[in-house]
Formats: sequence, C-alpha cells, structure tokens
Amino acid sequence: MAKSNAGTGRKVGVYYSIGNPDKKPNDADYKRLGMIRGKSRGVNWNTIDVTADTSEDGTTESMVTTKEKTVSFDGISRGDDIQNQSALLDHIESPSQDTDGQPYAWIKIVNPTINRVIEGCYLLSSLTEEYPYDDVCTWSIEGTSANNVTRTVIPPKRT
Repeated sequence: MAKSNAGTGRKVGVYYSIGNPDKKPNDADYKRLGMIRGKSRGVNWNTIDVTADTSEDGTTESMVTTKEKTVSFDGISRGDDIQNQSALLDHIESPSQDTDGQPYAWIKIVNPTINRVIEGCYLLSSLTEEYPYDDVCTWSIEGTSANNVTRTVIPPKRT
C-alpha cells in the first residue's frame, strides 16, 4: 500500500509573538499556542467593477485592488502555562502600550503537510470565550493582516 501524502490539521503548528507590525520577531520569541481544534486562514481579494459601455457582450469586468489575509483559531481553554493561551487572550482583551494599545500579534503557521510556513502580523480583532455549564470551556480568535504575510517553503532537514 502506498503512503498517503494527506495530513491532518493536528500536524499544523500555530505560534505567536505579541508585537507591532514594524518589528518582525526572532524565531525564539514565538510561543506555541496549544489546545487548538480549529485552524483557518484565508486570502480575499477586494475587487472593483471596471465594466463600461464598450465591455464585450455586456459582461461585467472586474479587477483586484488589495487583498486581505485572515486567520481564525478555536480551542479548548486550559490554564496551564505550557499551552501559552492566557497571555495572548489577555492581550486581545486589553492590549498594552507595547503594541500602541492595538491587539497586534505575529502569527506563524507551520504546515508540514504542504511544506509551508505562513508568517505575518495580524490585528486580532475578535475574541470569544464560552463557558457552558456541562461541557468544556472554549475560546476563538479572529484577525486580519496588519502587514505583509509571507508564505515560504520549510527548509529541508540536514542529515
């Protein structure tokens, strides 16, 4: 039987470093965000209508202008420091003056399945926490890019 090249989201690691968009953190500054169940990212191009009286066959024509890159994560609430949740969730709720009062954080998503690293600063503008009576407590965060987000190849391991 051939080995599958498919992978689960469990293999994808999410790391963060609280900081402003103008200063990229060092690799050692990133902390792993633990107990995540859902990991999503997206790229949405903003478009404008450039249809005019000479557009062929009366068909709408469009162009892209700018793009918005988004992330969202949700997970299980855990109080242990190894999960690195508290500092990030606290920062989103009450950003410090270290980030000019804005909920900025650098996010690094490491996806070994497709051999890519996504990295950039995001404005984490949404935090939801749920505390059900008879189920696990959860959190979710969402954000949009605050600067250029890069997509690079994971360097091969040297043997």
